[in-house]
Amino acid sequence: MASGPSSQTRARDLDRVNACSRLDAAYADGQLGAAEYHDRTAQAMSAKTLTELNLLISDLQLPSSITDQAPVRTPGSPRRALRIAVACAAVIAVGAVGLALTEQDGPEPLTAPVPVQVDKPVAQPEVEAPVVDPIIVGRAQPLTQDGIYALFEQYRQKFGDLTVHELGLYDKYAILSRTAPDAPDKVDRYDFRGGFKVSGTRTQRLPGTGEVDLAQVDVPALVALLGDAPRLIGVPDGTIGHVLLADGGKGPSINVYVYDEQQSGGGYLRATLGGDVWQVTPAE
Repeated sequence: MASGPSSQTRARDLDRVNACSRLDAAYADGQLGAAEYHDRTAQAMSAKTLTELNLLISDLQLPSSITDQAPVRTPGSPRRALRIAVACAAVIAVGAVGLALTEQDGPEPLTAPVPVQVDKPVAQPEVEAPVVDPIIVGRAQPLTQDGIYALFEQYRQKFGDLTVHELGLYDKYAILSRTAPDAPDKVDRYDFRGGFKVSGTRTQRLPGTGEVDLAQVDVPALVALLGDAPRLIGVPDGTIGHVLLADGGKGPSINVYVYDEQQSGGGYLRATLGGDVWQVTPAE
């Protein structure tokens, strides 16, 4: 009778892709240098067993947003872990929308507790003013064209430029690192869920890494690539796990990670900021 996966259990494509996701996060967090990051990623994509994957990630510290998708299986189903991650994202989104509704409804009791009173137009401007920001918070969709444009515009407004050290795009949020303005050898990390929030502590900038100019990203081409990535990787019914924009020392690139329809396998591809594919690691 099977007793769950052991350290010698053969790795699936999903295990390899999730391990790469952890390596991405560790690289963005300053735990891995560019050379070691690329070396470990290559080893992860060719790993045969869970032991090999564990050796590549066991020394890493990772944010909860990444560890929700565990690359090494336990007796619990990985699909259940993925469903929990999706449910958490949904709760966050619903909570943000609920906050928007709460802030929108707040001024109404000041006018009258009875909604019948509609002859006081002076109350209308008081409701419209605070609505904008909460609605944006509840609608962060960084894997859509409108969501990417909104993220880039808010990034410009927040920081005054479109230069980022690394940027990871997920379905309901984004994570990014930015060179510290007062310490060029260090980077600050942020979470984006419709607004920017400092995440973690300032870390050392990785030697040899470059910056990504988001103004150079061909957003329509990127969105088209996201639509075609499942087919290119060999899982036409698959879904996008996440997208990483970074420069590990060989120029800026877009890395797209894809899961198959059953969430049991996947692969990834690399492309230029203009959307031209130059490497595909297909699902087996």
